[in-house]
Amino acid sequence: MNKPVKDTSVSVNLPPSAVQELNRRVGAGEFATLDEAVTAALLELEHFRAVELIGGEAAFQALAEGVQADVDSRVGEVDAFKYLHSLKEEYRRLAEIRESRA
Repeated sequence: MNKPVKDTSVSVNLPPSAVQELNRRVGAGEFATLDEAVTAALLELEHFRAVELIGGEAAFQALAEGVQADVDSRVGEVDAFKYLHSLKEEYRRLAEIRESRA
């Protein structure tokens, strides 16, 4: 069964320029809150790490197209956590292949 994730408070120190940029993006309406802006930045970092793990943008794009084809072929609802877990395993498998070639 899927359980909701509880918010947790965390304190971090950011350079003034990063805080200004995040506040600018909130002020411009790109994000509703500073929390949302920081969360988006962390998700973007995870994306870049995933791209690097699987061998670059071309490999990531190929994987994304495969995922889209898989989603398009499914009928009905899919358990998001199970699906994301399977993607994580695929990332891990691709990273292991990449590391074994290095």
